[in-house]
Amino acid sequence: MRSAAMRRRKFVGLGLVGASTLSGLGCASVSLVPIAGKRVEAKVIDENPLSLLPRGIVIFENLDATALFATEIGADIARLVSTVVPLGNESNFAPTRDVRRVVGGVYAMQGVDFCAVVQGTFDVAAIQKAADARLAAPSGLPLVRTRYSDYDLYTVGNMGFVLLTPQSLLSGNEIGMRRALDRMRFSSLERVIPEWMVTLAETKDASFVLAGDFGAESVMSSQDGTPRAIPRALAGSAVQPVLEAAAAQLPFLSDLRAMRVIGNFKPPGVNLAGALTYGSIDKAQAGAAGLRNTASMAQLAGFFTSFGMGQSLPPIQTAVSGTDVGFVQPIDTAFAKTLLTLMGGALK
Repeated sequence: MRSAAMRRRKFVGLGLVGASTLSGLGCASVSLVPIAGKRVEAKVIDENPLSLLPRGIVIFENLDATALFATEIGADIARLVSTVVPLGNESNFAPTRDVRRVVGGVYAMQGVDFCAVVQGTFDVAAIQKAADARLAAPSGLPLVRTRYSDYDLYTVGNMGFVLLTPQSLLSGNEIGMRRALDRMRFSSLERVIPEWMVTLAETKDASFVLAGDFGAESVMSSQDGTPRAIPRALAGSAVQPVLEAAAAQLPFLSDLRAMRVIGNFKPPGVNLAGALTYGSIDKAQAGAAGLRNTASMAQLAGFFTSFGMGQSLPPIQTAVSGTDVGFVQPIDTAFAKTLLTLMGGALK
């Protein structure tokens, strides 16, 4: 009994911290940028991308684009990046060549809003020339330039970007970008996203990170390999009604308060490890059951099959520790490609 309990605790730790699990699964610009009325060197922006994200983040993401583009799903991701950063050949922009990192977040400002900092190498002159000529972007719509807070916003429909430096651009929908520019206009370059999200983003061997803040009283974090609770003042979130509505189809979302997911791109395609935090122990038990529920997974598999995939996810591994549910989930390349196709469609 003791050895089984020890194995169980070890598995939960892997799900919460993630690094051990993942390891087992397969030119600086001299231009100046205005911040709070002052001009700072471009390298200050390039070295502090997290500081550009607005307050009130709901879901945080950190992606090693270089690692992702080297995989079989790299071309699919490139198409997704082209949706978020609507540049074409006339702008001398190729995602697989020019993008190396993306940090961003989903917000509930005026509906569902998105803001990200895309880092890499950008041909500022070519982009500005394309915008001035209003050449067609990949979507067939014109790339339009408007002025806001001393910056040029380039948009196609509601999605667009703002060139900050030749190595960093702001991207997202117009509300998300404007809020980020407002911060740069009126605040110092200070990071305002929760520290536990930053800690998660620094997980060794993780190619990408997702962290969701849905109103948990505490979340699990770790800097020394031992999970620990971090108390929080917030005990509610504007997104909880949305999650409860979605829980009718996906029960594990009911009373979900926080999410930590890390992953890499080793075989069979994408490997996920992480933990979900719930508002109570009972809800955590129900959440774990929802993740494992074969009927729910069959429905999910049927949904993706309708898009031409034809196979379901491998069994998910879960373990409960108090209000936290640790999990490990491998995803094969075919499933990942279908998922990315759906994400691209949602962003259009």
